Formats: sequence, C-alpha cells, structure tokens
Amino acid sequence: MTRGRAVNRPLVLPYAFIAPAVVLTAVFSLLPLGMLAYRSFFGGGVFATSLSFVGLGNYTAAFSQGGGHALEVTAIYTVGFVVLTMSLGLGVALLLDVKLPGMDRLRAPFIIPLVVPGVATALIWGNLFAPQFGFVNRTLTALGLHQANFTASPSLALLTILTFGTWQFFGENVILYLAALKALPVDIVEAASVDGAGPWSRFRHVRWPLLRRNTILIWVITTLTGLQTFTQIYVLTNGGPNGATTTALYYVYNEGFVQFNTGQADAMGMILFLVSLSVTVAQVGLVGRGARRDS
Repeated sequence: MTRGRAVNRPLVLPYAFIAPAVVLTAVFSLLPLGMLAYRSFFGGGVFATSLSFVGLGNYTAAFSQGGGHALEVTAIYTVGFVVLTMSLGLGVALLLDVKLPGMDRLRAPFIIPLVVPGVATALIWGNLFAPQFGFVNRTLTALGLHQANFTASPSLALLTILTFGTWQFFGENVILYLAALKALPVDIVEAASVDGAGPWSRFRHVRWPLLRRNTILIWVITTLTGLQTFTQIYVLTNGGPNGATTTALYYVYNEGFVQFNTGQADAMGMILFLVSLSVTVAQVGLVGRGARRDS
C-alpha cells in the first residue's frame, strides 16, 4: 500500500504545476467563448435588460449586412499578408545567416516594429501616406508623378494597410526563421557543401526540407495574425472607404461598440473563431501528414 502511494505521488506533482494555467485558460478563454456562443443566438443591444432568442438570425443578418464582404476582405488581406511576411522573413533571415562581420548588428532594426506600440506606428504611417504633405506624396511630386490619397482610395486603401501590416510583422518571421536556421544540424549542411552542392542546391534540398516543421508553425502564427488584424485599420481607415478595409474583426468592433448590435457582433465573432480554428487544424494536419510521409 505504501509502495502504491510512492508510485502515484510523483504523478500528482505535474498536474499541480499545470493546474493554475488550466484554471486561468478556462476562466479567461473558454468561459468567454462559451458566453460568446450563447449570446450569438440572442438579439438585443449591449445595454438590453432582456434578450430575445433569435436562433441563427444573427448569423444570417451578419452575412447579409456586410459580414460576408468583411470575410472576403479578411481572406484577401490574410493571403497577401502570409505570402509577403513569410517570403520576406525567410529571405532576410537567409541573408542575416551569412557569416560576415557585423551581420549580428543588422538584426536589431527588424525587432523595432515589434516593440513599438501598433497605434504609434500606425499614426506614423498615416503621416507618411498623408495627401499633399506626406513623405510618399512629396516623393511622387518630386518624381513628376500624380499624388494619391492612399487611405481614401478604394483601390489603394487595402494595399496600404497590407503594406503597413507586412512591415510591422515580418520582423517576427525574420527572428523565427533565423532561430530555425541556427538550429539546423551543421554537419548535414557541411556534408552537402563538401559534395559540391551550391548555395541554391543546399537550400532547396537540405535546408528547406529541414525547415518544414518550423515553416508550418510560422505559417500558423502568421495566418492567425492576419485574420485578427485590427489596429492599423482602426487608426488609418476606419474600415473605409466604402468598406474596402472592413475585416471581420473590425466588423465585430463596429457592430458591437459603434452600432451596439451585440447579437451580430457575437455571431461574427463566432464565425471568425470557427474560421481560425478550421484553418489552424488544417495547417497542423499538414504537419502530421508530412511527418508520416517522411517516416
């Protein structure tokens, strides 16, 4: 009997350590998610004393009243955001991984956008793209080109937001890819070099396959960041012009805190959560299939 207690006692200790994290996750993540799902089936404003059950009415209303368009904008932005930030992050990381004097000091500038508050950087970018006196429009004038109102043009507003979002986030991908490159087995890369493989062949046939798991993780993080973009849109365009930059998360904010239409905001919040969950599960599933194929 004493021996059984001695065997079971070490098993309790790990659960005791993770219990606070589990409790905090349940209170601040699972509980609000459950409340969000519950509220999405009821109508009424945020200050309503009584709620009326509407079933799926909030979901159909959200799709028909701008929510569908917001999901389209979110999908377009996320695809462009993922492609640009991941390709730039990998390219810059490969350049910084070259063993040359002073390369370590060039890593700091890519961290700056990550540590500066998003609202502050968005205001700076707003001044850069401002009509007439903005740096970009002054440069266009100096080159003999026509000025453009980047944040008020339906064709340029989303591109401006995407440019800012890429600049703000791709430094994180640089750091993640650089850390992954530093963790690669040196003997395998050197063996490929001894066998006569050039830089491109070493990257394509050796380094890139070894980076696949890290790439999937970076892909998941970048995709979730793109789906949840909000700050730059709130500061620069307020979802305009004509809804050109209204993403799903900005739609949730506008319906819930501007229009006080809590039901539709909750419904769109649940839709965005389900989309994010589905995309993440699909991406993680690729890791499992890749691992089984390699084994």
